[in-house]
Amino acid sequence: MHSSSHKNNNSRTHSAPAKSKKFVFVKSEYKIIKVRFEDILFCEGMKDYTQVYIKGKSDPILTLSNLKSFYSKLPSDEFMRVHRSYIVSISHIDSIARNEIYIGKKIIPIGDSFKTEFYQMIDSNS
Repeated sequence: MHSSSHKNNNSRTHSAPAKSKKFVFVKSEYKIIKVRFEDILFCEGMKDYTQVYIKGKSDPILTLSNLKSFYSKLPSDEFMRVHRSYIVSISHIDSIARNEIYIGKKIIPIGDSFKTEFYQMIDSNS
């Protein structure tokens, strides 16, 4: 008997099948925190770290993971990279003005290289 290795080759780098996972485990300092995607407002990258801002919490969770690798764990239909230092939760955007995104009291810039894709997403949801 030999087992045929029929793994499907269409593996996506970004996002597991939507809705199957509703959370991510985030290593922060000496503990592991379960973070629900719906509670993430936005993420801010700082060199080798990512700060994850959570609804209802004043302090972000600091994780030793760069923004790019953290982004790969987020569902692509709910989160969007809008700047080299920022990922936003699309559902938590309050308003957009002059290439800035408002989430609560935070103002997040939209980077030039991300504008086209961002505004396409806005158009398709308008």
